[in-house]
Amino acid sequence: MPGLVHMSDALSIALHTCLWVSDGDQGYQPSSRIAKELGFSYHHFAKVVQKLVHADILETARGPHGGIRLAGNPCDLTLLDIYTAAGGEPLTPHRCLLDPSICKGRACGLGLLIEEENQRLLKKMEETTLEALALSLDKSKLEIA
Repeated sequence: MPGLVHMSDALSIALHTCLWVSDGDQGYQPSSRIAKELGFSYHHFAKVVQKLVHADILETARGPHGGIRLAGNPCDLTLLDIYTAAGGEPLTPHRCLLDPSICKGRACGLGLLIEEENQRLLKKMEETTLEALALSLDKSKLEIA
């Protein structure tokens, strides 16, 4: 059964790529290797990386020692920064599952529950730095190709 929180492929690529390059070595890492190890389409991966470069979150370099790396310090970057840079839609806490022209999210307990959880997630994304998330990463538990 799928989870209730849905994340676009672009956002997944953005978050996981930033997380992947944030731990330890701040040198350039080959883009093709990262895309392959994380199971992303290289073409989609490259488009998302370009958005992150334009937002000054990542840097790229060409050549045999090139690739991608963080443009700044992971302690200065929040998950919301990455979400926004990846082209995420503005987060609106009020959200019913019905069209907003029918319900503004206040007609029943479901709309209120969704609003509460959206506000909680938004706050968590504003507060969580990439550095904090990187501390939880254990690459040894991944099944890398």
